[in-house]
Amino acid sequence: MNRALIVAAILIVLGGGYALYKGLTRLPAVSQALPGIQVATATEWEEADTYRIDAKYPQFGIASIDTSVKALVEEAAAQFKEDVVAGPPLPDSAVSQYEFESMFDSAYVGLDVVSAKLVVSTYTGGAHGNAVLYGLNYERETGRPLTLDDALTMIGLTLDEVAERAKAELSATLGADIIAPEGADPTAENYSTFVIGPEEVTFIFQLYQVAPYAAGVQEVSFPRVE
Repeated sequence: MNRALIVAAILIVLGGGYALYKGLTRLPAVSQALPGIQVATATEWEEADTYRIDAKYPQFGIASIDTSVKALVEEAAAQFKEDVVAGPPLPDSAVSQYEFESMFDSAYVGLDVVSAKLVVSTYTGGAHGNAVLYGLNYERETGRPLTLDDALTMIGLTLDEVAERAKAELSATLGADIIAPEGADPTAENYSTFVIGPEEVTFIFQLYQVAPYAAGVQEVSFPRVE
């Protein structure tokens, strides 16, 4: 294979990785809410020669919850900005600026719960960026952040039972693509990311937690019993 073909092959691989990364940041802001309640999209935008921040996140019209969500996004953006300003120049890559983006999906406001899935993505060169998923889950009346124990109570299962069922589903879905089965072991860390809907609780596994990057984010849902 000559040098031109080798370079072309590398560019295809890098482009594919970057395309998958970009797909993770393009979640539709779909909302389910009680009648008369509107889930708004807040934005944060900043651009400089070497970086760009384009953050979108949900606001539910509940002061304590909105403040908490805004603080999470702003803290992540501030850390990104600090890292790239202090870091080396952007290497040759698919983009000309460092990137920070956030989008949300599965926004839900119920009688008891407020929830949304937030994806915070950064790109600082290389084959692809890094994406971290957050479950934004709050008790609607008090604004208290909901815990894994709250989620398990909602589905009437223990963590061991959730992990057993999750492993079976992931195995059936991914087969040999499971590279880290321990990522679904029954630990609080493995099941700390979840979102809540009107009829189910969905546990989210981060990129690389159980499967390779190309397999994307994995999710397993369980019906609510209360």
